[in-house]
Amino acid sequence: MPGTAYVGILHPYETGRYSVEQNSKLLRRYSYIHERLFRCAAGQLPARSHWHLKAALGKHLYEDAEAVGSLRRRMMELRTSPMMLHKEPNISLALLFDELIHAESDMELLVGIYRVVKPALLKAYTQHMADTQQLVDYPTIRLLRGLCTDLQEAIAWGESMIQTLQSEGESVAQAEEFERRIGSFLAAAGGMTGEQGASIKLPPRWRSGTAYEMPRQAVRDAKRMGPPALGRTAIPGQSDDPVRVKLLSMMKSRQEEMAAVENVASVIYDQANMPWEFYQDLARHLWDEVRHALFGQAAMEAEGIDWMALRQYVGGYDPLIVKHPAQRYAILSIGFEEKAMRCPGKIAEYEFCRDEAKHKLMERFQDYDWADEVTHAAFGRKWTPELFGEDLDYVRQVADYEFEERQKAFEAWAKREGNEDK
Repeated sequence: MPGTAYVGILHPYETGRYSVEQNSKLLRRYSYIHERLFRCAAGQLPARSHWHLKAALGKHLYEDAEAVGSLRRRMMELRTSPMMLHKEPNISLALLFDELIHAESDMELLVGIYRVVKPALLKAYTQHMADTQQLVDYPTIRLLRGLCTDLQEAIAWGESMIQTLQSEGESVAQAEEFERRIGSFLAAAGGMTGEQGASIKLPPRWRSGTAYEMPRQAVRDAKRMGPPALGRTAIPGQSDDPVRVKLLSMMKSRQEEMAAVENVASVIYDQANMPWEFYQDLARHLWDEVRHALFGQAAMEAEGIDWMALRQYVGGYDPLIVKHPAQRYAILSIGFEEKAMRCPGKIAEYEFCRDEAKHKLMERFQDYDWADEVTHAAFGRKWTPELFGEDLDYVRQVADYEFEERQKAFEAWAKREGNEDK
C-alpha cells in the first residue's frame, strides 16, 4: 500500500523517461490515433450489417472523440504549439488508417480495431504510465488511466463480438489477411509510440488506392432483420387499444433512430475543415442517437416483441446521403429536433408515457430522450450557421424546405408500398 507522503504518489525521486517535449510528442501521436479511429468508425458505421456492431461503433467513436479533446488539452499544458495538433506523426501510421477504413466485412473491421489497434494502444498507455515521472506528470497519468478503462472495455466487447460472429457461422480466417496487413502497417510505423523505430521500407497501399466513400444505402442485416423501409412502418397485429398502439409506435420510433445515427456519422465523415469542437459535439449527438435506438430495442424486448423481424427504417439516411452534409445536419437538428422542443413535441411524448400509458420504462426513456433532444437542438443552432455560412434564420428556411421535400418523397414511397406513412 502507498504511504501518506506525496499523497500516495510513488517514486517521487525518479526522473522518469519523458521530458515535456517528448511527452507532448507522444500525446500528439495518441491523439492522432484516436482521431483516425473516430473517423474510421463514422465512415464504416452505415456500411456494417450487425446491429450490435453499429451500436458499439457509436459508443466507441464517442469515446475516441472525448479522448482527442482530453489529449489536446493536456498537450496545450505541455507548451505544445496549436499548429502541431494537426500534424500527422508518421506516414506508415497514416497508411494504417487509410487501409483500416477499407474493411469489407464486419469481421475485418472487428479484428482490425479490436485485435490490432486498440490492444496496442492499451499496451502503450500502460507502459507510458509506468515510465513517466509519477509526480510531475500526474495529469497525464490520470488521463491515460481513464482512457485505459475505455480501451479495456472496448477490447473485451470486440473479442466477445468476434466470438459471437464465429458462433453464427462466420470465419475469422477470412479476416486474417486484413489483420496481418494492419499489423504490418503498425510495425512499419514503429509501433504505437514509434519507439521501435519506423521502417525505411514503406508498406505499399493495398485497398486504399482509391478514397473510401460512404455507402449510398444504409446496411441492415438481411439474415436477421426485416427488409429496409424508407418510411415509418407499424408493428402489426399487437393491439386494438389506441393507447397501446401509440405506445408501441413510440417504441419502434425510438429503435428506428439508428437511421439518425447513420446520418450524423455521414456528416462527421464528409464534412472537413471544422474545429475539433464540432466533431466532438457531433460524436456526442451520434452516441445519444444510438442510445435512443437502444431505448426502443430494450422497450420492445421487454414487451416480448421480435423487433428484428420488423421492417427496418433507413429513411433518415438513404434519401439524405446525396445531399450536402450541411443539409443533412440541418434537417435533423433544426428540421426535427429543434421543432420537437415546441409544444406538444417531446414533452407530450413524455407525459403520454407517464399519464396515459403508465409505462414506467418508456416514461424513463422519454424523459432522457427529451433532455438529449434539447442538447441536439442547441448543437444545430451552434453549428449549422457555420456549415452554411449563413444566419440561423436562413438555416431554418432550408430545413423547412428540406422537410417538405422529404415528406413528399415519403408519401410517394408509402403509395408505392401500399403503406400508410406514419
